[in-house]
Amino acid sequence: MIKPALLAVPLLLIASCAPSYNPQTATPDAELSCTDISQQLVKSASIRAEAQNNKGLSAQNVGWALLFWPAIFLNESNNSQTIQKIDDRVDTLNRLYTSKNCKAATTTAVAPDASTPAPAAK
Repeated sequence: MIKPALLAVPLLLIASCAPSYNPQTATPDAELSCTDISQQLVKSASIRAEAQNNKGLSAQNVGWALLFWPAIFLNESNNSQTIQKIDDRVDTLNRLYTSKNCKAATTTAVAPDASTPAPAAK
């Protein structure tokens, strides 16, 4: 009986480690202003960077190796899924940014890899 409880604790800790990303917003995409799109792109880039930093030989994975080594695989999977969701959302936001003819003065759209800006809409 104690063994399932001992496994549940590390699994709960794992769920709280990787950044989560839910692309659903209160406002439908079609109603987002250029400023809203810009803010979501910045937020997405920040979450993506956090997930990317938690992959590979990170302090988080080293900690998991010391405490509960199978958690490393779950952490890597969670971070990869988060990055994929963010990349998909950034693609959608960039298309929306372009279709609304947002000016470069408002923001520069963020590329899916979050390291280089995408061309801004003119």
